[in-house]
Amino acid sequence: MKFKTGIIGIVLLITIVVGCGKAGVKSPKKLANQYTAQGQEYEAKGDLVEALEQYKLALTVDPQNQLARDKSSKIEPKLRQLAENHYQTGLAYHKKGQYVQANKEFLIALRYYPEHPEAKKLLAARKELEQVNRYILHTLQPDESISTLAERYYGDYKKFHLIAKYNELEDATKVRVGQEIKIPVIEGMPIIADPAKIRTDSGEAPQAMPGEIITVKGFISHTVQPGESLSKLAQVYYGDYKKFDLIAKFNNITDKAGVRVGQEIKIPEVEGVPFLVEKEEKEKIEAALPKDLSVTKEIPEKEKAAEPKIEEQTVTVDDQAANYRELGIELFNNKNYEDAIIEFQKVLNVEPNDKVAINYLSLAYFEQGVRSFKKEDYPQAIKQFESSQQYNKECEKCEEYIKKSEATFKDVHYRKGFAYYRDEKLAEAIQEWELVYNMDPEYKDVDNNLRKTRNLLERLEAIKRSKEKGSQ
Repeated sequence: MKFKTGIIGIVLLITIVVGCGKAGVKSPKKLANQYTAQGQEYEAKGDLVEALEQYKLALTVDPQNQLARDKSSKIEPKLRQLAENHYQTGLAYHKKGQYVQANKEFLIALRYYPEHPEAKKLLAARKELEQVNRYILHTLQPDESISTLAERYYGDYKKFHLIAKYNELEDATKVRVGQEIKIPVIEGMPIIADPAKIRTDSGEAPQAMPGEIITVKGFISHTVQPGESLSKLAQVYYGDYKKFDLIAKFNNITDKAGVRVGQEIKIPEVEGVPFLVEKEEKEKIEAALPKDLSVTKEIPEKEKAAEPKIEEQTVTVDDQAANYRELGIELFNNKNYEDAIIEFQKVLNVEPNDKVAINYLSLAYFEQGVRSFKKEDYPQAIKQFESSQQYNKECEKCEEYIKKSEATFKDVHYRKGFAYYRDEKLAEAIQEWELVYNMDPEYKDVDNNLRKTRNLLERLEAIKRSKEKGSQ
C-alpha cells in the first residue's frame, strides 16, 4: 500500500514523457537538450567547469531534466575535490610566505568551486589591506622576521601574512636587516603599539584612531604568586577576568594559563580600559613605554646576573594543572564550553586522573550536545553526547539524548524522502533515504524504498534517452 502513490507517479511521468513525444518537444526542453549535449562535449574534453555550467543552464530552463541533474550531482563533488587540492597547495605556499604562487592556486581553487570559503577569505584579506592607510614603520633588526613582528604588534605570529602582503613581499622569508617594514593598522584588529608611532599614507600622525586599537600607555611589573593565573590578574587589575588576553599578548604568552610562580609579568595600562591600582602604585608606572616597544625583549645579561635565582619557585605539576583547571571552570561558567574543553584536556595531559577535569569535560560535552540538539544538528549532537559518555559512563541523560537524536533524525529524513517522492523528485528522495539507511539499514521500509525508487529513476532515464535519440 505504501507504494500506491509511487505507482500513480510512474504512470503520470511516463504519460508526460510519451505525451510530449506525440505533441512535439516544447522549446524549453529542446533548449535544455542543447545545453546537456554541449555539457557532454565539454565533459568529454575534460573541461568539467564548463560542462557543469551547461548542465546548470539546462536545469534553469527545464528543472526536471534528469540527465542534467545527475551529471551535475556527479561533477560537483569532483570539482570541489579539485578546488580543495589547489587550495591545500596554495596554503603550503602561503605558509612559506610565497604569496604569488599561493594566490595563483587560490584563484584556480575558486574557478573549480567559486564558494570555497577559505580561498575566498585569504584572497579577500589582500583586498582589505588595499584599503588600509595607517601603519607603523619598523626597521628590521638582527634576528627579527616577519613572524616575530606579527607576534610583537598583533600578539599572533600567524598573522605574518598581513605584514607581508601589505609590503608586497613575494617571499616573506627574504627580508634583510635594516629593511623598513610597514606594520598595517587594520580597523577592528587590536594592535599593541605606541599611538605616536602610527602614521598615515602621507607620513603624518592620524588625528583619530580607527576602530579597536590597543594602545599601551605604560605598565607595572607583577610577580606571579601561588594560585594566580592570567585570568585572576585580569580580574585584579582590570576588574574583568575576560581581559586576560591583554596581559598574554603584551607578554608574548601563547599558553593563556601557562604562567609559573615567581615569573615577572608586565601588566599593561591600556587606553580605554580601567586600571585598578592604588594611587601610590600608579605613580610608579612608567610615564611611557621604551622607544623599542618590543614585548619580547630579553633582559640584559647584566640584569639577569643581578637577579636572585628562583629555581625553587618554578611551577609544579599541581600549580600548572590548577591554572588550567581554574581557567576551564571560568570558561564553563560563562558557557564557553568549547574553550573550556580545551583547558580541561590540558589538565588531563598533566594529571590524567584529575576528577574535577573529568567531571567538567563530561558536563561541557553534554551542554554542547544539548545546543546541537536544539539546532536540529542531530549527528553532531550524537557525537557530543558520546564524548560526554567517555568521561561519565553512567550518564543516563546522554543515552536518552542519543536515542532521541537518532530517532528524530531518522524520522525527519524518512518523511522528507516521501515528500520528495510525492513531488516526483526522485533523486532528492533517494538522498534523504540514504541518510536514514546509513544510520539504520533496517529502519522501517527504507531499504525497500531505496531499491524501488532507484529502479524507477533508471527506467525514466532510459525512456528519456530513448526519446532524445528519436528526436535527433
